Amino acid sequence: MAHSVAHPGRAIKRAKWALAMLFVVDGVGFGTWAAHVPVFQQLLHLENGSLTFVLVSLIIGAILTMPVTGHLSERYGSRRVVRVATVIYVLMVALLAQASNLFFLILFAGLYGAAKGAIDVAVNAQAVTVEKQYGRPIMSFFQGCWSAGGLFGAGAASLMLQRGGTARIDLSITAGVLALCGLWAMPLLISETEHQTGKPRKPAKFMWPDALLLRLAVLAFFGLMAEGAIGDWASVYLHSNVGVTLSLAAAGYAAYAIAMAAGRFSGDWLAQRVSGRNILHGSGLLIAVGMACALLIPSWWPAVGGLMLTGIGIANIVPIIWGAAGRDTRMGAGPAISTVTTIGYCGFLTGPPVIGSLSVAIGLRAAMAVIAIAGLIVAVGPVLFPIEATSREEERQVINA
Repeated sequence: MAHSVAHPGRAIKRAKWALAMLFVVDGVGFGTWAAHVPVFQQLLHLENGSLTFVLVSLIIGAILTMPVTGHLSERYGSRRVVRVATVIYVLMVALLAQASNLFFLILFAGLYGAAKGAIDVAVNAQAVTVEKQYGRPIMSFFQGCWSAGGLFGAGAASLMLQRGGTARIDLSITAGVLALCGLWAMPLLISETEHQTGKPRKPAKFMWPDALLLRLAVLAFFGLMAEGAIGDWASVYLHSNVGVTLSLAAAGYAAYAIAMAAGRFSGDWLAQRVSGRNILHGSGLLIAVGMACALLIPSWWPAVGGLMLTGIGIANIVPIIWGAAGRDTRMGAGPAISTVTTIGYCGFLTGPPVIGSLSVAIGLRAAMAVIAIAGLIVAVGPVLFPIEATSREEERQVINA
C-alpha cells in the first residue's frame, strides 16, 4: 500500500543529524568505558569482588537519574535537558580518567552512571519529538547510531591501548572529542513547542504508570535481559563450550554486534511496512531460533549464525517499545520513556547474573536457554496482553492530528 510521505524541513533535517551525533556520543562514551574496565582492574589491582562494587555503583547511579530525567524532560522540554545531560556526560567521561584508587573509581563510576542514565532518557525523549516532526519513522536509526558509537568507541579504545595508551590519556582524549561533537550538535536540537499552537506546557506532575505502560515495560525487561546476557556471556560460551580460540570468540561477538547494528539501521524501513506488534513477534522468534541454533549445534558456524540471528532479533525491540512509550499522552514522553527505560535497564542488569548463577547448577549451555525463553516472552507478550497499536499508518494519523 502506498502512503504519502512527509517532506521534513531543513531545520528538522538538521535536528535529526544533530541528535544522531548525540546518540553516537552516548555510545562512544560507553564503549570506551567498557573497553577500559579491564585496564582499571589491572591498574588498581582489583579483585572481581571489588570490580563488582564499581559496576553496581554505575548501575545505581543510572537507575536513580532515569525517572528524574523523564520528569524534567516533560516539565522543561527534552531539548534543554539533553543539553545539560550531554555536558555532564562528557565531564563524567573525563572524570573517570582521574580515578587513582578503588574509592574514587566507585565514586566516579556512580557519577558516570548517573550521567549515562540521564542522557539515555533525554536523547530518547528528544528522538520522539524529532520523529513526530520529521513525519516518518527514524527511531531505529537513532538506536543504530548508538550501537555504531559503542562499536567505534570500543574499537578506538582497543587501538589506543595497543599503541601504549593509558586509561587517563584515552578517556581524556575521548572526552575532548565528544565535547566538540556535542558543541556542534546541541544548538541544532528542536523544542517540543516550536511547531505547536496549542496550550502552553503544564508543569509535570508525578503519576504512576498505567497498565498499558507497564506491559511495554515488561517486554522491555525481557528484551533487554536477552541483550545484557548475550553481551556478557556470548564470548565465554563460544570459548568454553564451542571450543574456539579467544580471538574467534571475540570475532563471534563482533558478528553479533554488527548484525544488531545493521538490524537497527534497517528498522525504520521495516517499520514503515510492518506494525510494531508484528515486529515484536518476529524479533522474539528470531531470538529464540537464533539461540536454539547456537546452543543445539555447538560448532563455530551454526553458533555464530545463531548469534547473528539473535542480534537481528534484539535490534528493534528497544526502538519499537521506546517509540510506543514516547507516544504516551497521559504521562508524557519523558516520564513514560523513563519508566520503560528504568524497568528495561533492570532486565539488562538481571540477565548476566541469572545466567551466571544457573550455569553453576546446570552448565552454561543450559543456562543460556534463558535467553531463548526471554525471546519467546517478547514474541507472545503482545498476544497475552495486547499493547497499543503501533502501525505506522496509525502513527501518521496521530502526527497529522
